[in-house]
Amino acid sequence: MQPPGAVGWAGFAILAALGGLFTAVPMAQGEAGVVVRRGAQAAGVSERSCAWFGNRDGDTLYFGEAAFWPSYRAHERDPRADLRATGPQQIGRMDLSTERLLAPLDVTRPGARSGVWDVLAHPNGRVYFTTFFETSGWVDPRTGAQRRFDAVGTGLAELALATGGQIVGARYGRPSHPNGSVVRFSADGFVVAEVPLAAPEGHRVAPKSVAYDPRREETWVLTDLLPEKGDGVITHDARVIDRWGRERLRMTHPEIQFVHFEPDGTGHLAELDGAQLSLRTLAPGDAEAPLERGRVVPLDAGFPAGFDFVQDLQVADDGRVAATRWSGWVHVVGRAGEARAVRMPQLDDEGLYYTGVLRGERLCATYCSGRTVACRDAAPAD
Repeated sequence: MQPPGAVGWAGFAILAALGGLFTAVPMAQGEAGVVVRRGAQAAGVSERSCAWFGNRDGDTLYFGEAAFWPSYRAHERDPRADLRATGPQQIGRMDLSTERLLAPLDVTRPGARSGVWDVLAHPNGRVYFTTFFETSGWVDPRTGAQRRFDAVGTGLAELALATGGQIVGARYGRPSHPNGSVVRFSADGFVVAEVPLAAPEGHRVAPKSVAYDPRREETWVLTDLLPEKGDGVITHDARVIDRWGRERLRMTHPEIQFVHFEPDGTGHLAELDGAQLSLRTLAPGDAEAPLERGRVVPLDAGFPAGFDFVQDLQVADDGRVAATRWSGWVHVVGRAGEARAVRMPQLDDEGLYYTGVLRGERLCATYCSGRTVACRDAAPAD
């Protein structure tokens, strides 16, 4: 059975963009303050899901669960292996106050094959989600009510909240168009606008993540630039789309690995310049020429590009920023610019960390090695 809306080259491109996996350095088991929670796999299902992107809402951490990586490894690195069998579509949950997993939210559609990738906890109380190869939608964690957005279509990777409760999504690609786009839709799934992205000559452009600047009403999109011949090097750029859907700015250096805007318009950019990883913070509205403005905090002068990546930025209630890397290093940066690196537990040689969130002095992060969330002190003893 051919999955609906499947994109033949997109899954391969995502994997190629990763470059390679890091080799885990085991943390001493039983270290004080370290808590690892693993959820049970769904009964009677052959493929195994793992924890993906997360989003915090109060004391609850929501996260996608997908079998993409385990299936890829189990089937000779086939990026479409997750689509070989039906499986559950679930949104994982952790109670951050007790650091215990809650029962997942089941959003499975009959015949579903693709797992849940990204989640967005919306101010309206719903949790919005993407499944990439299939359609996006929402679920109400209080009542269990849910809805799919067939009109929005497939190929959505990551989501961000926009003005007026609307949502922007990165459409990595789909068969009807060689390049990806940025989609803006209402909380009820009505498409408000879609902006196709222009690719440099000899490339396809595939947006992988988005952020929304509420002060300037602009959408930031981070892309993979895919060689059309398939034998070149995948590169990246960052683009700013203004409120009228026009590309205002395109940036290629330094590489911007992730962007996050706070509700007041404060912006955070994880930047990589050679081997130097930094966090740039922009004041609200201060994004006319973003790479010339703001405060830059160095994080790592020996960043192993190609083997690691800043996968997410999350901001705590007190303004601290958690920059989570695949490798399990999480950089915690305070409002005044003070920074320290926290090492999350390394449980196996293939796991990838996705989203780390702060609650008080505790840091919890989703871990793509089973349905896993690991927690530890945010300021461990030196």
